[in-house]
Amino acid sequence: MKRHRVAGSVAIAALLFLPGGAQAADRAHTLNVYAWAEYFPPSLIAQFEAQSGIHVNYTVLDSPQTAETILSVGSSNYDLVTMNAAPELGREIPKGFWKVLDPARMPNAKNADPKIMQLLSRVDPGNQHAVPWMWGTTGIIYNVDKVKAVMPAAPIGSLDMVLKKEVAAKFAGCGIGLLDSWGDIMPMVARYIGQPTLSAEPANLAAVAAKLKEIRPYIRRVSTSGYYQQLAEGDLCVAIGYSGDALISRRMINESHGNIKIEYSFAREMVPFYIDSMVIPADSPNPSGASAFIDFVMRPEVSASVTRFIGFATANAAAVPLLEPAVRDNTIIYPPRDVRERFELQKIYSPEEARAFNRAWLEFKSGM
Repeated sequence: MKRHRVAGSVAIAALLFLPGGAQAADRAHTLNVYAWAEYFPPSLIAQFEAQSGIHVNYTVLDSPQTAETILSVGSSNYDLVTMNAAPELGREIPKGFWKVLDPARMPNAKNADPKIMQLLSRVDPGNQHAVPWMWGTTGIIYNVDKVKAVMPAAPIGSLDMVLKKEVAAKFAGCGIGLLDSWGDIMPMVARYIGQPTLSAEPANLAAVAAKLKEIRPYIRRVSTSGYYQQLAEGDLCVAIGYSGDALISRRMINESHGNIKIEYSFAREMVPFYIDSMVIPADSPNPSGASAFIDFVMRPEVSASVTRFIGFATANAAAVPLLEPAVRDNTIIYPPRDVRERFELQKIYSPEEARAFNRAWLEFKSGM
């Protein structure tokens, strides 16, 4: 999913580049994490450091494509990365990007939800490389009062909110946002115009591109970071975004004592589903430290504390009973059964398909 989150990366410390034995000694007590912002809150990091004696450098991941590029070069110096299951892990695992995990080093990994593990096995056969951390959906985030003022009978349960030209035109004045992710948006557009799946077949792709071009004049922001803050501040009134970001936006409103009401709906046309997992790069300098970190965060009470804080659904089944009813019963975090039955993981596309989709997306963003 992917994605986004609040800014605040921590630079890799200079000590990592000390020569010879000093570097090796320091790296044994240093863990370089590359993850979505807030996935591992400061209090969690401090607790792990105190208990393990391992110092954590936390660099914020703001694009899975950027992470993939960095890791493909080799010698990234990262020890643990949060990566989306599909399509990223699906194409990276066969290329040898990630270590095979040692269950003996992370016994708490057994707490992972069996249903999530089953879905994850579609891209990680045998569940050898990845431990699921958080999961969520992509849908429609909206400002209740602004939407009602503009269009009292707005189709909040449909992609019409953004993809129907006549509706988008009405909300352009209060601000529409889209994720800067063709992998999230283009399959939804394809489904909306009647295609079963996103296809690189020229006529099908041209139809998707035409729909995107049609709505481009009404889109204020195309971004996977910061749009939830704009929703919280009233600068956007509608966005296709992540379920967890809807709750981050709500939290920001509460922290600023604002009165904006943010809601989230599942589009009737499609419910994209993502799993963000913890993986260890094949060339990690400190895989034992990464394994210790995974084992720590998969403690039920630790996983539960993160879900309380960020609003993403934990993939730790043992953590769910520890959550308060207000969290556990929140249908944005844990959707009802009928919605879960419509979950769809992103397809894994060939390199040629991905290039075609990326070109179409860049043309859309440039306004061509």
